[in-house]
Amino acid sequence: MDSLPNILKELKKCKYKVSTDTRKDVSGTAYFAIKGENFDGNKFVNEALKKGATFAVSDEIKNVGKNVFIVENVLKTLQESAKYYRKTFKIPIIVIGGSNGKTTSKDLLVEVLKTKYKVHSTIGSLNNHLGVPLAILSMDRKTQIGVFEIGANHPSEHLQLLDIIQPTHVAVTNNGMDHLEGFGSPAGARKANKEIYDWAKKYKAKVFVNKNHKDLIKDSSGNKCIKYPANKIEFKSQLVGNYNLENLELAFAIGKYFKVNKNNSLEAISNYVPLSKRSELKKINGIDFVVDCYNANPTSMKLSLQSFIKSAKHPKGVILGDMLELGKYSETEHKKIVDFVSKQKLDLTVFIGKNFKKVLKNVNFKYKWFPDSESAKKWFAKQKFTGFTFLLKGSRGIAVEKILDL
Repeated sequence: MDSLPNILKELKKCKYKVSTDTRKDVSGTAYFAIKGENFDGNKFVNEALKKGATFAVSDEIKNVGKNVFIVENVLKTLQESAKYYRKTFKIPIIVIGGSNGKTTSKDLLVEVLKTKYKVHSTIGSLNNHLGVPLAILSMDRKTQIGVFEIGANHPSEHLQLLDIIQPTHVAVTNNGMDHLEGFGSPAGARKANKEIYDWAKKYKAKVFVNKNHKDLIKDSSGNKCIKYPANKIEFKSQLVGNYNLENLELAFAIGKYFKVNKNNSLEAISNYVPLSKRSELKKINGIDFVVDCYNANPTSMKLSLQSFIKSAKHPKGVILGDMLELGKYSETEHKKIVDFVSKQKLDLTVFIGKNFKKVLKNVNFKYKWFPDSESAKKWFAKQKFTGFTFLLKGSRGIAVEKILDL
């Protein structure tokens, strides 16, 4: 990649400010013309330069011109640039991966570390091949600790992201049944998470391991491990669902390792307000909603249901949307959820999506089914559910939160 050294020189001049969207302020930035499924940044190179971008990186030869670097692959160039920029930092860099709870754990950890350090982190859940390099390139020079989340839906994806971030410390939240379509099986999902430990072993990064997960203990053997939880700690939290306890313990353990004051950690954890649609409690028109529908897989849905059923008072109900990206496991896993729900004492059960419909034949309990969240919302809005508590859970593509637009 002959032009990379020159691109890095220009990036240094603009203090590594990067843009990929001309609808936002691009003045003083390096514009990378990223291609996506529904867009092509190459079409906006001239617009970016007119709007004040200092230079542009494109893989479309017709964009050749002043202040435009033509490369073979813009995304790869962005990733290489981020990798180079990362190497200019001599600070702890923490990576959090795993099947469930990554974003919540990352956000809790950031709140804990912020009580002592200047922290830079992944924004939201931008944890993929594009989000990770953008997150690194936006890291301020005064940063004292970096916290990054990584996600994957295919084998070896974690390794690519780890090679860009080059973490000094890593953590895997858990092994679950996420992205089975891409990983091929639950064993494939576990193998993908083990990639994080394998990378850490090779590059001598330290590993935080939840000692209550035998699979994680086994997969991390041979690593430099920091095991947690060390002692029983009482947490106060605005997070709903006992499955979040592990996220709290991880944040506290890493904070303790980096010598954050215990009381400051606990205060930061208790003050943390969950991101929209993640273990969030909302009250609308006299109805309580446990909103946990940012995403869903069989593991997270079962945990959410168990926690909700155990803790919520009657009258209570569940509104469950399809779990996507399960491939050949889809029918079996949706059937398991339906079977589990059928044995619970619920005052209302609502299913949304074609995957649930396939397994609802010949079931012996009352339920409502809707093809999509929009039609479920229209029905829900006409009912009287004052005093009810509902769990909303489903994959991102189903958008179960539409129910809240009452």
